[in-house]
Amino acid sequence: MHKKLVPHVIKECRCTTFSPDRSVREAAVLMTAENIGALVVVEDDSIVGIVTERDLMRKVIGVSLDPDSTKVREIMTANPDIVTGDCMAGQALQMMVNKGYRHLPIVTDDGKPCGMVSVRDLYEAVQRGLEEDLQAVESYVHGGDSYSVGA
Repeated sequence: MHKKLVPHVIKECRCTTFSPDRSVREAAVLMTAENIGALVVVEDDSIVGIVTERDLMRKVIGVSLDPDSTKVREIMTANPDIVTGDCMAGQALQMMVNKGYRHLPIVTDDGKPCGMVSVRDLYEAVQRGLEEDLQAVESYVHGGDSYSVGA
C-alpha cells in the first residue's frame, strides 16, 4: 500500500492530547465525548505516553482500581512508538501488527503530536486500495477506457 498516512489515510490531522496527571475517569469521559479510542499523553509539549481503551479496561477496570484516584501516568504506555504523516500506510500497519498496537500517534517533523492513526483506519485504506486495484483490473480485462485492443 503506497499511500502516506497524511493525507491519504488521515484526511485531517486532529489529535486529542491529555495530561498524565489527570484522572483515568477524566480520560474515559473525554474519549467517550470525542468518540475516540486513544489519547496522546503530553507533558511540556512532548509526547510522554498513550492511553487507550484497552489500558482502561485491563489496567483499571479489570483490576478494580478507582478511576477517580488513578492517574493516567500510572496506566499509560510510556514513550510510545510514533510516526510522521509521511510514513507509508503499509509500514505503519506492519508496525502495528508486529507490535500489537491498535493506535499510533502521528507527529510533525519537529515531534509535536498532530494526529492518531488506528488499525481500523489502515484496514479501511487497504480495502479501498484493493477495490481500486480490482476496478483497474476489471477495466483492463473488459476493455475499459484505460485499455483498448487494436488501437
